[in-house]
Amino acid sequence: MVFLAFEFPPLSAGGVHRALAFAEHLAASDIALEVVTVRPDDYRPWSPAPLDEGLTARIPPTVRVHRISSGFPAWYWRALGSKLAFRAMQYAYWGDPLAHFWRGPLVAALDRLVAERRPDVMLATMPPFGVGVLANALSRRYRLPWVGDWRDPWTLWRMTPFPSYAHYRYVRHAEGSALASANVSVATSHVTREDWLAQFPSLDPSRVVTIYNGYDPDILSRVDAPPSDTRSIAYVGTFYYDPVARINMLSSLWRRPPQRWLFYTPRREDWLYRSPYFFLRGLRRFVDRGGPSIRVDFAGPIPAWLPGMLRDTGTEGLVRLHGPVTHEQAIRLQKSADAVLLTSAKVLGGRDYSIAGKLFEYIGLRRPILGVLTDGAMRDIVAQTGLGILADPDDVEAVADAIARIAVGVSPNNDVVAQFERRETVRAMADCLHRAAAEGYRG
Repeated sequence: MVFLAFEFPPLSAGGVHRALAFAEHLAASDIALEVVTVRPDDYRPWSPAPLDEGLTARIPPTVRVHRISSGFPAWYWRALGSKLAFRAMQYAYWGDPLAHFWRGPLVAALDRLVAERRPDVMLATMPPFGVGVLANALSRRYRLPWVGDWRDPWTLWRMTPFPSYAHYRYVRHAEGSALASANVSVATSHVTREDWLAQFPSLDPSRVVTIYNGYDPDILSRVDAPPSDTRSIAYVGTFYYDPVARINMLSSLWRRPPQRWLFYTPRREDWLYRSPYFFLRGLRRFVDRGGPSIRVDFAGPIPAWLPGMLRDTGTEGLVRLHGPVTHEQAIRLQKSADAVLLTSAKVLGGRDYSIAGKLFEYIGLRRPILGVLTDGAMRDIVAQTGLGILADPDDVEAVADAIARIAVGVSPNNDVVAQFERRETVRAMADCLHRAAAEGYRG
């Protein structure tokens, strides 16, 4: 099997762990992998996420990894530093620029690989969404059946608006084409699947499935966590929030500067809810009530807006910012916490599709989950596991009450928790790949 995974170890970003799990466990389902990804140095301009060679060490020796150039020229990254050039490229590149730049190196590599190994199926994981565009084209080129693993939906994953309505229509067409051509299209959220079937009514529902992310109990058990004598709450990972992007998303047309008049979004989402803002307000209220001493740890990239948010909410002295940590350190921090924090974006007039990858480690560790969550997929799953201490983010008193309840603990539903064990989710993907290989190219 050919596996297109642009984001792959040693990159230590959220979606990488799903791709790594496929590399680790698909062999148990009689699937041999040929992973095609990029060179580690190509990630430096691409992502602020650190490189973690500990993740690379987990790739089984039986998995062949082909590292090729990303194809992005140096001038592209230099141009992004200029506001004028960045704006020009926003309009010049329809869809995802990766579909243009990675095409040459990828075709050259696959021409050799397909001739040599003669794979019977292709798996592509995205984002970057250009991987889906390329997989669609490569499926036709090599007459290969393929499975699309969409960690996020393309059209409806909107932290920022599209540059124009025309750009939205272009992306919608590209997404719909990829979904329709794949033998199986995999969503990581049941809400995403529901959105796709509503957005693209011609899709065959039997070819659109949900396979959640999962946790690996073996990896979680290898990490020891020292006991703590202070009650604590931990958050590990990135806060997907940007104040400027929020303004662009939510501001009315007449309040935008002229260069943003053409911006378009198919739905409005408030990503302030994905930040810790509403949790911090509740934390301040909890302390003001005279609640017991509590430690809060944030581990992950420290965005420029976060120190100011801590000051504005009066929680600057209550939160420790650890900065980026290794995966092992992240597990240790979660294990030692009395509760782990989870937040979600708010879809205005709808339900949030997103399910953070960290949720499944939380589930695997059976930690109480302090869910400051809006209506959507994450709230659904947390409630089903029995691990949730849930609060409406708009109700500061409810958030403070939830923080107080972490001392009580939770009662996990072990049958539900077991469904998210990594081998179970990988086995579901293996079934999709075997189905596609048996069916053959659909073009």
